[in-house]
Amino acid sequence: MTTDVPPALGRRALLRGTQVLLGLFGAVKLYGTAYFTFFATAEQGGDLQGLGDWTVAAWSAALAVAFLFAAFRLGSDRRVLPALAGLIALDLVFGVVKFAVYDEQESVGFMAVGAVLIVLLALSRPAVRGRA
Repeated sequence: MTTDVPPALGRRALLRGTQVLLGLFGAVKLYGTAYFTFFATAEQGGDLQGLGDWTVAAWSAALAVAFLFAAFRLGSDRRVLPALAGLIALDLVFGVVKFAVYDEQESVGFMAVGAVLIVLLALSRPAVRGRA
């Protein structure tokens, strides 16, 4: 016996899943930023040195808060989609900076999540309604 899921219900579920992933992504990024900025030792990857490091920390915090905000707004406001696409692009650039400048291998995982989010947003786009 097969059960067909109505397309609208499937798209709403996809949208909710995307919101959950966005929220988790933002929360993990915010936690990591706070930990490595204020608590981690130099051996653990903390101990920010100079304006460049503090700029990267601020960039990460701003991305994290924006992802959390977008998670709540996605699905209720069409303006969130293009802004979120730009935000994910900025996060991918951030990942490249972390990889190239800081030799941080973990940034590849974050960039992979960004790629997954782009695919999920493209798939859930028809489910997004709200203000134009």
